[in-house]
Amino acid sequence: MSNAAGIAPDRVFLHIGLHKTGTTFLQNLLAANRAQLRAKGVDYPGGEGEPVQAFAALDLQGRRPRGYNDRRVEGSWDAIVTAVHQRGLPTALISDERLSMSTLKQVRRAVASFPSSQVHVIVTARDLGRIAVSAWQEDIKSDETWTWQQFVAAVKDPAQLAKSPARGFWLRQDLPKICETWESAVGACRVHVVTVARTGSSPEELLHRFAGVVGFDPDILSESATWSNETVGVAATEVIRRVNERLGGRLNQREHDRAIKNTLVHMLAERTEPKRFTLPADDVSWARSRADEMIAALQERGYPVCGDLDELRVVFNEDGRRPDDASDHELLDAALDALALLAERYATSWWVRRKANIEAEPGKGSVRSKARGAVFRSQRRAAELADHSSVAAKAVGAVLKARDRARIKARDRARD
Repeated sequence: MSNAAGIAPDRVFLHIGLHKTGTTFLQNLLAANRAQLRAKGVDYPGGEGEPVQAFAALDLQGRRPRGYNDRRVEGSWDAIVTAVHQRGLPTALISDERLSMSTLKQVRRAVASFPSSQVHVIVTARDLGRIAVSAWQEDIKSDETWTWQQFVAAVKDPAQLAKSPARGFWLRQDLPKICETWESAVGACRVHVVTVARTGSSPEELLHRFAGVVGFDPDILSESATWSNETVGVAATEVIRRVNERLGGRLNQREHDRAIKNTLVHMLAERTEPKRFTLPADDVSWARSRADEMIAALQERGYPVCGDLDELRVVFNEDGRRPDDASDHELLDAALDALALLAERYATSWWVRRKANIEAEPGKGSVRSKARGAVFRSQRRAAELADHSSVAAKAVGAVLKARDRARIKARDRARD
């Protein structure tokens, strides 16, 4: 428990995800409008010089990213609790989807950190059909190598619950168990389930529902968030999966995030594929049955719902593609795109550094040297223009013919 001094907020909202339920959209928007929220009495901790919410969630759970020791994680939970009390606003809001994976002990510690506040939990939820394919792709972006068939077979098999990938999936996505874990510390009436609307709905709907639970007007969020589409298509996902196989776990988590998740994935997300992948028809029956069980469990517990639990029922999308049906041609095309994009990124980033060093060198050229450089640059521009303009090509051709005449004349003089 944190012994934070200051003024305790009246209410603390812990948004715990779930994963792949619009959390990044909400978090980016809240962060971009932190000042507007604070002006209305809602503290969304973070910003320059302040504790990082993601580190706080990791610290609460004792988790450390694989392959490196980031000292910024240590003490982050107590630091963010202290920051909230020192600011002393009526409402505090902490959002990180890792919180959904908290154990009973970690949940109790989180709630006990705010002993004088009324703690509420917000759980954003999405239908299992969309979650399953999104979660598989997220695993691939995070250095995993299992195919869709391997993933879904494990997730569907209760006997594999203790092993990856089923273990990680259900720790993040078993909605009733996650709600019950947090209910043990705050009570059922303070576990708010916010459903994500059907595909095709505006993301603003999720924002309005979320804001309604916390108690702020979404219209105060006047700053647009920096948002990038991290969804890649069938072929690009398979290319990334095969790259992970070739890497063989040689990169630590920070290195892989930098090279793949935060670079290659962003690049490939800009490619357009005619259809996004969806849950295959032969997996729909299982997903519907499991979703119905979860909805019934939520109804039995009586959690307050913002939205509609029917939005969690699985709907088969006949227009989508299977996650695993990329052709060899599509894979080659996506792989070449990836290679070209990475080559461009490497070259431009290298040149930015190299150019700065070159330009820092003192100039040594004379007036004549600079004039020669200017002539060359003008000739190069003319040559580039000639590739696209018949008029310019005719002019450049005339120059080349003049050079030939001059060369022949110089040769004949040398013979004389």
